[in-house]
Amino acid sequence: MNDAPPPQDPWVAFGRVAGGVIFYGGVGFLLDRWWDTSFMVAIGVVVGAALGILTVAMAQREK
Repeated sequence: MNDAPPPQDPWVAFGRVAGGVIFYGGVGFLLDRWWDTSFMVAIGVVVGAALGILTVAMAQREK
């Protein structure tokens, strides 16, 4: 019997970070269009990446 934990799928972590970047970057794009600014996409991408990394870290902590 193998009692070792299953290996982590790196695509799950990539998907979480990429999903955060795409979602919050999209929200930033829409806010840029609405407010006629040019910096909300950058903020959205950074916030999305940070939240994606946070969810990956929290998922690793639970295991």
